[in-house]
Amino acid sequence: MPLSNEQRDKYFHSTFLKEIKEEGQIKLLNSHVAVIGCGGLASSLLIHLTSMGVGNITIIDDDKVNLSNLPRQTIFTNKDIGLYKVDVSKKKLEALNNDVSIKSVKERLNESNGHKLLKGFDIVIDCTDNFETKFLIDDLCHELNTPFITAGVSDYQGQVCTCVPSKSKGFKSLFSVLPINIDEKYKEEDQGVFPPSIGVISEIACSEAIKYLLGIGSLLLDQLLVVNLLTNKTQLIKFPK
Repeated sequence: MPLSNEQRDKYFHSTFLKEIKEEGQIKLLNSHVAVIGCGGLASSLLIHLTSMGVGNITIIDDDKVNLSNLPRQTIFTNKDIGLYKVDVSKKKLEALNNDVSIKSVKERLNESNGHKLLKGFDIVIDCTDNFETKFLIDDLCHELNTPFITAGVSDYQGQVCTCVPSKSKGFKSLFSVLPINIDEKYKEEDQGVFPPSIGVISEIACSEAIKYLLGIGSLLLDQLLVVNLLTNKTQLIKFPK
């Protein structure tokens, strides 16, 4: 179905790009993305996915907004404290772009519900804050043959990688065992975080998702992009063969 005149006006700056054009925007409007976790990374990422017209977005999280979230999780305000993050996000994102359908799922991803929650998406974006869940998402997406993006931030540094089961290894392949200083109790939520780091990493993750959905550009396959805003250094870590 072609874009309406209103949509042509709305997405003009994207469709003007030769890699996207109107055909690419139609593809985005027909895409379905799952975002797991609704914290700092997801806040910025969801705004841009919605603004760009990714037509169907499912947000999976069971947390409520608290005061310490506000400096990093830019989609929330003081009035949202105590409310479920997915419900607040759904309301604000639908107001941002009426072309986009937002589904909120108030559940925490685990082994028992994982297949049900992650089935049927074009791509999954992992914005969770612990390695246990990230490794579970890796397992589930490989079993479902679903591409996924993993993003994470701690202190001034963030990391992003993209995994396409038929074309690349998974996030877990970077780790022969869980790192000795990072056990199942480690959570980014409990660490110091420089809020601009979250913005930078979330935008890279958003870019990776859009590029995958449109089939354009280069993806972070079999490599982890590490960005440190304190030193302004970036590093590409290749996955082991």
